[in-house]
Amino acid sequence: MKRLVLLSLVLLGLSVPAAVAEPAWGGNCLSCHGLLPANVIQVFGENTIADPDESATGAPDRGPLRVFRTYRGMVKSLTAQVQALVPDDTYAVQVRRLRFPGVVSGGQLQYGADCDWPEWGEPPNYYTNPAVSFRWPVGPTSFQYELEVGPDAALDYYDLVLAVAGKFNDDTALFYGEEHFYLQVISSLTGDLNCDGDVGFGDINAFVLRLSNPAQYAAVYPHCPDVNGDINIDGSVNFGDINPFVALLSGG
Repeated sequence: MKRLVLLSLVLLGLSVPAAVAEPAWGGNCLSCHGLLPANVIQVFGENTIADPDESATGAPDRGPLRVFRTYRGMVKSLTAQVQALVPDDTYAVQVRRLRFPGVVSGGQLQYGADCDWPEWGEPPNYYTNPAVSFRWPVGPTSFQYELEVGPDAALDYYDLVLAVAGKFNDDTALFYGEEHFYLQVISSLTGDLNCDGDVGFGDINAFVLRLSNPAQYAAVYPHCPDVNGDINIDGSVNFGDINPFVALLSGG
């Protein structure tokens, strides 16, 4: 799988003008591209599925979506998979910018580098000349993205979109498909000692390191909230958290 880091997303607790959240070359893909079923592109590696309450912000109610949980100051990885095209179709993949603030509490955001298309020239070519993109099935079908969260990011769900656009080889028609998903910025998650957004057996070594060498743990997981290790909620992380941690992993 070819690794492509195409987007650095920085979520900050700042008010950002609407123009900043719009792609410079326009955001209405469907003005040129026909719509494809959602399963043409899928995102993998999520932590959970959730349907947050958008009623306070007026954000679209998209129903249950995949959720990628992360913390302030950390980087979250996800993988996009393109499928169901036919030989010689051309295509390109992008994580699109948000058009509105966080869906639950209206958390604000700011983007860093939107995307990098060195093989194809300037970003407008992605929309205006899809023939310069990848060609199925020679081109990559998996794309890996890293979403960088700023240290002051508002705690919220953020609606992101994975999009694929291109041109069919047989009739040269332009096509477009997308999948919405949430990036959830959280403050803590009890038992998540490695801060991957989940609680599971992958946290065991990190928990042992936190108990045996707190300084080294802090160096290895610099943005991981220490409260994640306070399993018995007594205000500190110590040997008293061992049995509750075992119970947590076993579903107790």
